[in-house]
Amino acid sequence: MADALAVHLAELLKLLESQDHMEDIIEAFNVLMNYLKEMMRGYENNEMYVLFTKIEQWKTSIRHWYYFEPESTPKDMIIENCEKLCDIRFSSNIDGDEIVVGFDDEVQTLLDQLTRTSTKHFQVISITGMAGLGKTTLARKLYKNPLIEYMFDIRAWTCVSQVYSKRDLLLGILRSFIHDCIDETYTMRDEQLGEKLYRLLKGRKYLVVFDDIWDCMAWNDLKIYFPDDKVGSRVVFTSRDIDVSLHVRASITAHILRLRTENESWDIFQKNVFRIGICPSWLEVVGREIAKKCQGLPLAIVITAGCLQNKWSLFSWIEVSRNLHSLMVRDPSQYMDSLVLSYENLPPHLRHSFLFLGVFPEDYEIPVTKLIWLWIAQGLIHPIGNRVVEDIADGFLRELIKRSLLMTTKKTANGQIKACRIHDLLRDLCLRKAKEECFLPQIYMRVPSQRPSLVPAIHLSWAMFKLLDQLVSERYESLMILDMESVPISIFPSGVSQLSNLRYLAIQARDGSPEASISKLVNLQMLIILSRKNIVMPKTIWDMANLRHICIKGGENLIEEKNGCCSGLGSLQTLSQVSPHSCHNIFSRTPNLRKLGFCGPLISNLGDLEFPNIRSLKHLQKLKLSNTIPYPELTRSCNPLMFPSNLKKLTLSNIGLDWDETWTFAWLPNLEVLKLRVHACVGEKWETSDTVFQRLRVLKLHDLDLRQWVSSCDTFPRLQCLVVRHCLNLESIPMGLGKILTLDMIEVSGCSSSAHYSALEIQKKQEQEGNCFLKVNATNNVSGSRSEDLTEQPTEF
Repeated sequence: MADALAVHLAELLKLLESQDHMEDIIEAFNVLMNYLKEMMRGYENNEMYVLFTKIEQWKTSIRHWYYFEPESTPKDMIIENCEKLCDIRFSSNIDGDEIVVGFDDEVQTLLDQLTRTSTKHFQVISITGMAGLGKTTLARKLYKNPLIEYMFDIRAWTCVSQVYSKRDLLLGILRSFIHDCIDETYTMRDEQLGEKLYRLLKGRKYLVVFDDIWDCMAWNDLKIYFPDDKVGSRVVFTSRDIDVSLHVRASITAHILRLRTENESWDIFQKNVFRIGICPSWLEVVGREIAKKCQGLPLAIVITAGCLQNKWSLFSWIEVSRNLHSLMVRDPSQYMDSLVLSYENLPPHLRHSFLFLGVFPEDYEIPVTKLIWLWIAQGLIHPIGNRVVEDIADGFLRELIKRSLLMTTKKTANGQIKACRIHDLLRDLCLRKAKEECFLPQIYMRVPSQRPSLVPAIHLSWAMFKLLDQLVSERYESLMILDMESVPISIFPSGVSQLSNLRYLAIQARDGSPEASISKLVNLQMLIILSRKNIVMPKTIWDMANLRHICIKGGENLIEEKNGCCSGLGSLQTLSQVSPHSCHNIFSRTPNLRKLGFCGPLISNLGDLEFPNIRSLKHLQKLKLSNTIPYPELTRSCNPLMFPSNLKKLTLSNIGLDWDETWTFAWLPNLEVLKLRVHACVGEKWETSDTVFQRLRVLKLHDLDLRQWVSSCDTFPRLQCLVVRHCLNLESIPMGLGKILTLDMIEVSGCSSSAHYSALEIQKKQEQEGNCFLKVNATNNVSGSRSEDLTEQPTEF
C-alpha cells in the first residue's frame, strides 16, 4: 500500500517541480487525496483528521510554493504528513525485513535458471558474497516468488551455519513440507531420516535452499538424499565463500553479489527510514552523505536508517553523519566499527536487552515469547508505573526491530511478531560488546539442541543429574536461567530445587510432574514443562509467590489445591493446558491471569459448553478451550456472560458446537481474534446474517467440515485478516467479505479448488472497484500448507 502511495506522491512532486501545468498539479493532488482517504478508511481518529486538514490547506499554497523557505515548502510538508498518516495506518506492521534494491538483473537471471523448462536435470545454484550484502534476503525473495511457488511441488528451507548437525538439517527440511512430523519421525536415526526425505522427494520437482553454508561438508553429508529424476529440481546455496560453489560442483557459476552503488544505497536508505520511501528536501543532503558513508553495504545502510526512523530533526541527522565513519571495506573486522554506532545510539535501557541476544546460537530463530520471558528472568526489564513488565519488554522488542537490529521471521495472523532472528554480524557485535562490558558472567545455561536425542532417556537422566550436581556447586550458585527443554529425560529432576536463584526453568521429561520440593525455588518466575504424560502440579506450587508463567506443553494436567489460607499466585500471568476439574476454586488466588488454557472434558451431560467460573479474571485476554471427550450430538455454547469482559482472543478445539451457537462469541465486547480449530463447530452451513462481531480483527478456520458459508461485510465490520485452512468441503469464501473496509488479507490453503478460486475472485472484483489494498494468498496445494505448524513453536497461546 505504501508503495502505491509513493507512486501517487512522486507524480505530484514531479509536477510541483516543473510548475508548468497547474491543472495537472491540482488533478494529481486530488488523486493523492482520494487515495489517502481510501487508505485510511476504517482507521479514522482525531490525529488523522488534523493531518488531512493541513494537507488540504496547503493546496491553496501550491501556486506560491517557491516563496517558501526550503525547510517549510508545502512539498516537504506533504511528504512529512503522508508519512505520519502511514504511521497511523500501519502502526502495528513491523516487518524488520531488508529491502531488495539493485538486484533486478540478478533476480531475473536466477528466476530463469530456477524455472527454465529446457534444463530438466538436477542443478545446484550458489549465491555468494561478503556478510551483510543481502544473500539471505535475495534467496527469500526468490523462494517466495509466485512463479517459484507454482513451478515446484515441494519447497524447503534450512539454515546451516558454521556449526551444524546432519540430523537438524534433515529435520529442518522435512518440517518445511510434511503435514505433521509425528514423534516417530524424531526417533529415527539420521540414515532413516535421509531415506524418508529421499522417498518424499522421489519423482517430484523440488527446491531446497541451504542458507549460510560455510563449507562443502554439509552438502557432502546430504547430497545422496536428493534424487535427480530429470524433472527440473534445484538446490540453492547462500555462502560467504565462493569456493563452496566449486567444491560442491555447482551446475552454474556462482552469483557473486556486489556492493550497492551510491544511488542504490540512497534508495535503500530512503525506503528504510520512510514508509513511503521519499525523503524531504531539507534532509536529503545529509541523508545522502550518511548513505554514502555506508559504502554500499546493505546491512550497514539498514541499521543506520533504523537509527533515524521517526526523526525529523536536521540536527539528529547531522549528529549521526558526524559519528558514522566510512569504514565499510571488505574486511569485516574493519566495518564492524561502523555497526557499533547502532549500539551506541541505543537508549541505556535497551543496550543489555540487545547484548543478551548473543546467547542464542548463530542463525537461531528466536521465539518472541521466550525472548521476553528470558529478558525478564535475567532482570533486564524493570517496572514502569503500573505497566506489566511483559508489555514493557514487548516494547523493547519492537524498538530493536524498528532499528533493524532484529529481523522478523514469523508473524501471527493479526500481525503480531512471533519469531525473530539476529544477523550474524550483529550477533558478533553483541558478543564483542558483552565481553567489553563484562555482561552475563556465567549466569545463563543452555544445553545445545539435539532434538530429539537417540540416547535412551535413562542415560540422559543420569547425564542431567550429573550436570545438576555441577550446577549446584558454588560456581553456579547465581544461575538464573536453566533451559533444558531440548533434552528429553525420564522424570522431573528433584535436584533442580537446590538452584535457589533460578528465575527461568524449562524441562522436557517423560514424566514431568515436579516434586513438592520445587517450592524451594522461591525466585522462580517461569516454569515450562514438556511432558509425554499428564502431570500433576503439587500443592506447594501455591507457595511460589513470584511465579509469572506456568506453561505446560501437552496433556490434560492437574493442579493440586491447597486447603486453608495461602497467599496465592498474584503475579501469575499464564496458565496453560490445565484440566477444568482442578480449577474450580483457584482463580480467586490468580487474579492477574492474562492467558489461560483448559484441556479436558468441557461438555456437560446435557451437551452444553461448560468450564470453571472465570468471570472474575478481569485481566484475562487469551482463552483456549480444548475438549478431550467428544459429545455424540451437536453442542450448545454457554452464556456469553461466562467470559471475562476484556477477553481479546478465543481458541476452540473439538467442542462440536452447532454453527448457530457462534452468536454467543459476537457478544464478547473486546474479542479481536477467534480461532475455530478441528471440529470446534460442526455442520455444513454457517449463516451469520443476524450476527455482528463488532471488534473482531482476525478469524481463523482450521480443519472444519463446513461446506456452505453465508456472510456479508456487515457481520465482520473491522475484520483485517481471514485465514481458512484445511476446510476440504468448503465451496467458497463469501463474496461480500471483500467489501469490508479494513480487510487486508485473505489466506486460503489446503481447501477445495472452488474455495481457492473464490478468494481470487474476491480480490479481482475489489481491484476492479479500486480497492488495491486487499491481498489474497490462495493455494489448493496441501503440501507445505501447514509448514508454520511444523517448526518449533514459541511458548505462547
